[in-house]
Amino acid sequence: MADPVTIGVLVAASTAMTAVGAIQQGQAAAAQADAQKQAQNYNAIVKQQNAALARQQAGAREEQQRRGARQLLGQQRAALAQAGIGTGGSALDIEEQSAVRAELDALTIAYEGELQAKGLLASAQQDIYQGEVAAAAGENAKTASYISAGASILSGAASYGYYSKGGKTTEVAKLS
Repeated sequence: MADPVTIGVLVAASTAMTAVGAIQQGQAAAAQADAQKQAQNYNAIVKQQNAALARQQAGAREEQQRRGARQLLGQQRAALAQAGIGTGGSALDIEEQSAVRAELDALTIAYEGELQAKGLLASAQQDIYQGEVAAAAGENAKTASYISAGASILSGAASYGYYSKGGKTTEVAKLS
């Protein structure tokens, strides 16, 4: 049987390597989780920017629709006046109906843009949440690695105690 010093060195080295390995594994998991959180946050920022852009584009299309509708209504009035129909009765009904439809088209464009923006913002919130979950998982992995390292050290100490006594169990070990 090897002498107690050799056993002590081997047990200490094995224990240290196991503990260090556990800590490094936890730190690597935490670093990976942090990188995932950063990626998710970047994705969220891009989606938030895209939501703002969707609103701006919808606003521009809505204004373009209204301008086009005003121009079309003006052309209708001119055509009715040129035909000598006048501005009352059926001609007025047609003009009002055209104006209502044009406004409805403009409002539909605005609504579609808002729906697109809200969808992007909801997706951005999901990305932020996933990043937070990843960060928490990384912290949990780091904590678990410290616990594992501590358990390795305690196990190594117990092994050293066992082998330093010539492989005989102590009273404490017999009780457990």
